[in-house]
Amino acid sequence: MESQLMYFKNITFNRLSAVIPFIFVLLFTSTQSHAAENSSKSVLENIYQSQINSYYSINGFYNFSANQGAQKDLEDINASLTTMAELFNAIQGETDSGETSEQFEAVAAAWKAYQKVLKQNVREVEKTGYPDLRLAGDMATNNIALNAALSGLYDAIQAGASIKPSKTTQLSRDTATNLALMMTKYSARTTSTVSQVYAGGDVDKEVTIDSLAEEFGKQLQELMAMAEGKQTSFKLLDSANTKWDFIKNSYVNYNENRVNFIVNLYSKKIINDIEQALETM
Repeated sequence: MESQLMYFKNITFNRLSAVIPFIFVLLFTSTQSHAAENSSKSVLENIYQSQINSYYSINGFYNFSANQGAQKDLEDINASLTTMAELFNAIQGETDSGETSEQFEAVAAAWKAYQKVLKQNVREVEKTGYPDLRLAGDMATNNIALNAALSGLYDAIQAGASIKPSKTTQLSRDTATNLALMMTKYSARTTSTVSQVYAGGDVDKEVTIDSLAEEFGKQLQELMAMAEGKQTSFKLLDSANTKWDFIKNSYVNYNENRVNFIVNLYSKKIINDIEQALETM
């Protein structure tokens, strides 16, 4: 009896010995896969936030120049630049040796060029009280190039990810980015004596503010439909929609209704509502 018990113990031990390495492999693979998935989600979020802050930084400059170098606007610019630097460091850590390192290099080059010309513009306003129109045009061109590079990096990482952002996540990011771009274009027009100062070369091919406003309205309604039955999310998006109703006509009639402070304030609040709503969906 004792020898039989010993025999079964040996069999059990041998089987466990054979299975344990396999279990560890499965656990390791699962952990690695989960880590890669989280990494992809994290870097895409960081790229999105970089775009938002890129628009905030140049938008801050337009307000800074209009207000003859107001300290509050300078603080907004510097806060956005600091946030972007932190985000780029995090993004670089995720893309350094991967398949998207080339796209990140394009982002890094565009970021360096944009940051340099933005600071030149700030110094010019601090010195003279007014923007240099040539420098302001260079800054807009570099900001557009930076956002194009960020979009390229986002698309490349998303294409290689095993799990894509959900439709709700992607639409939320697209909607918020659309509004940040719209706000930047609006500020460029309402704080400058030269129209189309935020334009990427061929003015005839530029998307107009009223077109962006129409698209944003549809995007926001689609998000609200997705949030039906999710009380907290819907309440936040409904609040965003109420704010949008308040400033929509200023965007649509951008050549007539110039209320830059109100449009900036409410636009940023709407973006914050959209981001909070996504977190609760």
